[in-house]
Amino acid sequence: MSTRSAIGYKLPSGRIKAVYCHWDGYPKHHLPILIEHYNTLDKVKALIKPGFMSSLRTEEVWCRDAKRDPQPLYYHERGDGDPPQVSASLKAAHKWWDNWCCEHMYIFEPDIGWLHYDLRKPLPTETLQFKKLNELLSSVL
Repeated sequence: MSTRSAIGYKLPSGRIKAVYCHWDGYPKHHLPILIEHYNTLDKVKALIKPGFMSSLRTEEVWCRDAKRDPQPLYYHERGDGDPPQVSASLKAAHKWWDNWCCEHMYIFEPDIGWLHYDLRKPLPTETLQFKKLNELLSSVL
């Protein structure tokens, strides 16, 4: 069974630009990959530019007999898929991706790093201090 997630970044306007990821969206899987391989805004933009993805990091390709170096597996590689979704706010993104049955949302903020949101819980209030995901990572591994 899949653990669906959304991965994106916060725009200067406060809007959220993100994509759907079908497999392995739980923090113990995604956080090490995001922190190690997508630790700058430019890298995050490049990650989500191709659109919705099946997997954040895999050797698999759509034809099962082939392998490649680990990388995202995008739906556009098989001829379909959606472009990144832009939501008006964090609250709107939380609602949008929850409606897509995502369980987790990962948002990169340039001055902070990766933030994790459990979409099965209410969105925290703005007064709540968020831990950087690399701090959270150490608590889940």
